Amino acid sequence: MYSEDHRPDPNALLKAARREARGCLRVFLGAAPGVGKTYTMLRTAQERAEEGDDIVIGVVESHGRADTEALCEGLSRIPLIPLQHHDRTFYEFDIDAALARKPTILLVDELAHRNIPGSRHPRRYQDIEELLDAGIDVWTTVNVQHLESLNDDVARITGIRMRETVPDALLERARNVSLVDLTPEELLERLRRGKVYIPEQARAAMEGYFKESNLNALRELAIQTMAERVDADVKVAMDAGGREGPWPVRPRLLVVISGSEEDVSLVRSAQRMAEKRLAVWRAVYVDKGVASAEQQLAVEQTLNLVTRLGGDSLRLQGPSQLSEVLNYARSINATTIVVSRDAKRRWWPWSRPLAQRLMAHGEAFDIVVVAQGAVKQRLRQWKPYWRARPPQFLATTLAVIVSLGVAHLLEPWLELANLSLVFLVAVLFSAVWAGTAMAMFSAVAGFLAFNFFFTEPRLTFAMVERGQLLTVVFFFLVALVVGQLAGRGRQRLIALRASRDQTQLLLRYAEQLSTATDSSSVAKVGIDTLVQCFAVPALFIETAETASEVRITYALPDSGHLDMAAKQAAVWSWQHQKPSGQGTQTLSQQAWRLIPLAVQKEKVGMLALKLSESPKALTHEGEALIDTLVRQLSMALERTRLVAELNTTRVSEENERLRAALLSSVSHDLRTPLSSIIGATSSLIELKPQLSDIDQRELLDGILSESERLNRYIQNLLDMTRLGHGKLKIERDWVSFDDVINSALKRLGQSLKHVVVRKQWPATLPLLYVHPALVEQALVNVLDNAQRFSPPGGELLIKAHLIEGEPATLVITIEDQGPGISSELREQVFDMFYSGGDGDRSAHGSGLGLAICRGMIGAHGGTINADTGESGRGTGIIITLPLLGADIRRGDEE
Repeated sequence: MYSEDHRPDPNALLKAARREARGCLRVFLGAAPGVGKTYTMLRTAQERAEEGDDIVIGVVESHGRADTEALCEGLSRIPLIPLQHHDRTFYEFDIDAALARKPTILLVDELAHRNIPGSRHPRRYQDIEELLDAGIDVWTTVNVQHLESLNDDVARITGIRMRETVPDALLERARNVSLVDLTPEELLERLRRGKVYIPEQARAAMEGYFKESNLNALRELAIQTMAERVDADVKVAMDAGGREGPWPVRPRLLVVISGSEEDVSLVRSAQRMAEKRLAVWRAVYVDKGVASAEQQLAVEQTLNLVTRLGGDSLRLQGPSQLSEVLNYARSINATTIVVSRDAKRRWWPWSRPLAQRLMAHGEAFDIVVVAQGAVKQRLRQWKPYWRARPPQFLATTLAVIVSLGVAHLLEPWLELANLSLVFLVAVLFSAVWAGTAMAMFSAVAGFLAFNFFFTEPRLTFAMVERGQLLTVVFFFLVALVVGQLAGRGRQRLIALRASRDQTQLLLRYAEQLSTATDSSSVAKVGIDTLVQCFAVPALFIETAETASEVRITYALPDSGHLDMAAKQAAVWSWQHQKPSGQGTQTLSQQAWRLIPLAVQKEKVGMLALKLSESPKALTHEGEALIDTLVRQLSMALERTRLVAELNTTRVSEENERLRAALLSSVSHDLRTPLSSIIGATSSLIELKPQLSDIDQRELLDGILSESERLNRYIQNLLDMTRLGHGKLKIERDWVSFDDVINSALKRLGQSLKHVVVRKQWPATLPLLYVHPALVEQALVNVLDNAQRFSPPGGELLIKAHLIEGEPATLVITIEDQGPGISSELREQVFDMFYSGGDGDRSAHGSGLGLAICRGMIGAHGGTINADTGESGRGTGIIITLPLLGADIRRGDEE
């Protein structure tokens, strides 16, 4: 029995003392960048500084945010140390200056930061560890995605794997962890307002990492991490203070398994229960040293199932199951104990089920009794076993006795033949309740009782009347037939239920395979289903050309590994495309069965099943199920392979189309101005004495105009290449709109002679903080496109106006009087190499100009669209540019 003497745990006392022995760490934990970790840390530091604490800033990453920089005022700073790397100067945290200064509290932002090569430590968290060892209290910040244990989970959620991670042990060492939380809606609003990134970066972030679904998942991880930390702190406080649990701080489920066949249902029910409650769960088995080998095997398989379902498992040693379970439940601060209902009938009152004993002695815990195991056992009892079980035998005997009593009561009113129907009811009851075996027993017992008590001479088995003999014989034959039919009906019902379950399994399996997009997802579905069906370790092998090249691409954590003999069997199966190993005619002594997967002799993989660990021999139905699962898995793998090849072919065709379009564009757009330049130059060389000064001037102007045109084409190609590779760098500067538009008009020069350019914008437009050359190039492309389709003497109208807001937006409109663009083509004209239609693209145009404009304007956080001119004639290109302020400029410079 559990002792009420609960003394402080020495290990907990030591752990609490270690947190206070040296420098103390405080971590401000957030779910994502921008939630306000640095701001909260600085605000708390200012409050502590007002109380007289010596607080020094080691490094703070403000990212140009004015409110964050304002909180740094009044706090001492340690100057950053310059370091050279790849001919560039970087500024890093000076750990030696911090050790020399030795403040009470040191602020070191960005715990997961990677230091510049040449620093003392490669990672900033190593700098912090040295500071803590020196007795300096450190405050730092970190996002949950940088924790080492969550790296894989974050990669699955966001599709991005973090390279900068910190060990979880450092977070466990922290004396104080503060969660800085912000709802996804508030964080996205901060992004839109430019409080986290500049607008163009914010827009890209919201389309990628900062999706609302990603932020919700990361927030859940941060809250779970904080809950685990609080739970661990509560546990240390309980153990160090000698306090008795459980404390219901966080739901914890403890599942008690007993080594019976009902444990599988119990574990699955507990897993579903824990998932609904968002609870941590664990399974324990109390080994009293009396379990048989079969029971030990069943326990191992159940514990393996617990691990696969995401729980923890443990074996306990002790003579009393009750006391061991209660002691362990208190040690882990469990709140709920889950047990299965004991379906065994107790023939003595002092042998009570575990659930009743727990309810009597575990008052502090919630006791949950799961009945699935009992239902499963009852279904098994309906199966026809010739070896009767005591409950079945008792029920059948009781049914015969009741039938005998009822027949005795009805004897005065019924004939002998009709009395036999009463015993026939007992046969039917036995068939339904206990199966065919007990139905046969009931038929024989009813035949003997009917003969002994109701035929003349009574109380003997002798029969002298022929009519009575025929009645008894016919009753016995009918009872046997009815019992067989009823038993078979029950068997068929059980078989139909099993068939229904298998059909549902196959349907779910086919649905999961149909939604799998790549071979790794298909392999995961196949392995998980095989493990669920047969409860044996399983592996997916991608290739097995030689024993050293057996490549396992997916396996559950507890699936083990292939030994050298199994690898050689895998190589044989791979080469001959035939199964080998356990249960086959080849290398049958192996523990594993190797099953090659192929479609039309095309190898797509291999399965390995460790059938030697199966709790029972594989039946014919099991073999058929394996074959079905393997065939569907092979077809799914072949489908993913064909889809991948189709995508590769489609990409190749697209690349070829782009290459052909580029060659066609270059061949025309470069050859036309070159031909004009060559013709004009040759005329000057050969006919110069015969040409007047005016003619020579016209030829030189033509050479200059065509050279500028050629230069624009080449610049477009270079800009498109930089945009496609993501290498377009935004180097902002202050510039007036008048200067940008006048420079663009000057570059076009002679090209605009046949049109009239009219300007219309207020003189009070503010300065633009943009990349002047890129905006100018975008305007040049739009103006050049407009003048080419304007009729002689037509008008080009350039308008601009300001829209107030946060931030303010400049709207630029360039209208021509050309043929215009139809509504269905207004979006396509911004695609690369699009040159169709009768609008603002010639049949021989490159189709790059407007595509480059969209890329350049989009890099500034703006937009560009096509519409009809204001007068209903021609085309109007509308450009919007957000006006950014000085705070954005400081962020860019940093």
